[in-house]
Amino acid sequence: MKRLYFTVTLVLLAMTAAHAQSAAHKGGDAAQKDSTETDSAYWKKFDLSEVQVTAARKYVKADIDKLTYDIERDDDSKTKNTLDMLRKVPLVTVDGQDNIKVKGSSAFKIYKNGHPDPSFEGSTVSQILKALPANSIKKIEVITDPGAKYDAEGTTAILNIVMKDNAGMHGVAGTINMAATPEGSTEPSVSLTTQVGKLTVGINYGFANVSKENSKQRQNGETYYKDSGETDRFNTAMKGPLRIHFGDISASYEIDSLNLISLSGGGYYYHVGMDIHTDNQHLDKTGDPVYSYTDHMTMPKYDYYNFNGRVDYQHKTHLDGEVLTLSYMGSTTRQNDNESHVYSNFSGTVPFAYTGFLQKQNEKFFEHTAQIDYVRPIHKIHTLEVGAKYINRSNKSKTAMDYADAADQNTGDQFKHITQVAAAYAEWMSKLGKWSLRAGLRYEYSHMKATYPDGSQAGFSKKLNDWCPSASIQYAISDMNTLRLNYSTTITRPGISFLNPAVIETPTTITYGNPELNSARNQSLALTYTHVGQKFTFNISPQYYFSNNQIADEDFARNNKQVSTYGNINRERSFWTSAYAQLTPWKGGSFSINGGAGYHWYKNPNINLALGGWHGNGYVNYTQQLPWKLQFTAGFGCNLGREPQSVYDNWTGSIFNDFSIRRSFLKEDRLTVTIATSNPFNKYQTYKSHTVQGDYIGYNRNQNSQSHQFGIRISYRFGSLKASVKKADKTIENNDVVGGIKK
Repeated sequence: MKRLYFTVTLVLLAMTAAHAQSAAHKGGDAAQKDSTETDSAYWKKFDLSEVQVTAARKYVKADIDKLTYDIERDDDSKTKNTLDMLRKVPLVTVDGQDNIKVKGSSAFKIYKNGHPDPSFEGSTVSQILKALPANSIKKIEVITDPGAKYDAEGTTAILNIVMKDNAGMHGVAGTINMAATPEGSTEPSVSLTTQVGKLTVGINYGFANVSKENSKQRQNGETYYKDSGETDRFNTAMKGPLRIHFGDISASYEIDSLNLISLSGGGYYYHVGMDIHTDNQHLDKTGDPVYSYTDHMTMPKYDYYNFNGRVDYQHKTHLDGEVLTLSYMGSTTRQNDNESHVYSNFSGTVPFAYTGFLQKQNEKFFEHTAQIDYVRPIHKIHTLEVGAKYINRSNKSKTAMDYADAADQNTGDQFKHITQVAAAYAEWMSKLGKWSLRAGLRYEYSHMKATYPDGSQAGFSKKLNDWCPSASIQYAISDMNTLRLNYSTTITRPGISFLNPAVIETPTTITYGNPELNSARNQSLALTYTHVGQKFTFNISPQYYFSNNQIADEDFARNNKQVSTYGNINRERSFWTSAYAQLTPWKGGSFSINGGAGYHWYKNPNINLALGGWHGNGYVNYTQQLPWKLQFTAGFGCNLGREPQSVYDNWTGSIFNDFSIRRSFLKEDRLTVTIATSNPFNKYQTYKSHTVQGDYIGYNRNQNSQSHQFGIRISYRFGSLKASVKKADKTIENNDVVGGIKK
């Protein structure tokens, strides 16, 4: 589906900061290597305690716990959105269906300015990143090895999106962006920062509206039941608007040079109005039709919102690097999910008595967190970090199933789950010549309590104790080469949708949660080599990951129906190697290659099933400067092999591509025009999953129109940024739960 984008960016800034920024750029350009110098003499002039690219563009920097991609220096950020730029970030891959992975895994979190942001959670994150213009981003940090100071819950990596920040300057800055398509989709956003004395305030708001035409999807598939030999088939067509509002307001007050108070609040809201038609057919073991019917599904009310607020007090001492931070965060999330199913066009004798049903589900989440962090440098080469945290988390769920013409089957369930977490950590870091060391230990005590307000079942409680060690060691082989070894432990706690025991039954499926789930323990070992040269940058990171009590789907068949619940049932092993390379082979041309490959294996010893497979993904981007100030960019991506998703099923590969040509105009290239297309050769992008073992087998094919695009983007800027909100060095980071409305 062709899409036409018109993006206009207006940056309202003062001339003083513009001259300062221009002078800084000129100074950076002047620091070029004298052609008469040797390489060793040249590099000795610089402090390379942090490895940094010194090629034509300084994009990548390597640290003991993270890699940083400098978005601000990349010209593509002038007109591309944040999701597009993620394709170029080391160790990050984005496939043609906008699924994001870090080091080959989807178990990661996205932060903004060093702390979790609800706007970057849930299934709509790719749409939000598309609506966020890359020219508002300073850098993206890939925190590959979160240490003890981060929560042990459920994340193997963190993407930290750092917004443009020139703290300490004065004035007002604003940005307005707009994108639109002929099919009716719009993506406006606005930001404003102002400083009055010692008070700095920033406001951001964005809106994304995906029209029905831009959300078209087609699905088909079949399920073969081994015991009966019978088969279910379906064909689905869906479309519907998706509306997302997201924003935040932040403020800081600098009491004096040693004391800072910062506050922030924000959230997001989205509404989905899908219209889905599905033709269902059931066949006997000889392949003859037994019955068929049409399911018309609408969502008369589906909305989701999250609001949160935090306050941080930061106190610095006269000892450089010594910081004490006190933090509080409150958050609430609510989801209302009403689905209406109406059945018609019956043929044969269907095995159910109702002609449709209305599913009502309401979930509420509340969280309060208090935290203290203390950082103390010791003898210049050592740093000690200690801290403690308390979390009180409450989940409530109400589910009702009203079946048309079959009131005796109606059900209603209420479920409440409370988790209290007390945690403490200590982390030591040291730099001894070419060696950098980090070691930490985190302890977490969890008390989980489940109750049933409707009295349907007896409540229960659990107490869990988790020790999570982590360690890293990095050696600087030379100024341009580093080698790092890392070990880490994380845990994963179940969310409300995994715990909720309410039974949801349709003519073909039965689903319910498991309130007795425990936290899962995950461990990983990684080796990372990084080379940063003048024309070539390379990073490779083999990693081994293992878990013996992973939370996973438990699928089986009952009376020709697919039944699904959850359990701590999986043993998981994976060996994955991520790689990134950037090459400047000739003047005006540059390549970047990002991807990974590995083997993934699952086993459920309870049913003696195991499934493994080799798979890989990658994205190649080539940029070439052309005459008349034109710039041509081409990108090619793929997912190869069969990636296991569980002991039952796997995903097949796909191929995607994009092309663009850009030209800048006016003084300092303030006006930029880009013509771009993605997947121009296919109207629909196809993805297929296969269920290959268990009580039933089959496939599901999905065809998505959103990946086929054509557009024109226009960007105009004037002035330059003059002020931004200061932030505490430490803040609350709840890296949490799988399953549920808080992810």
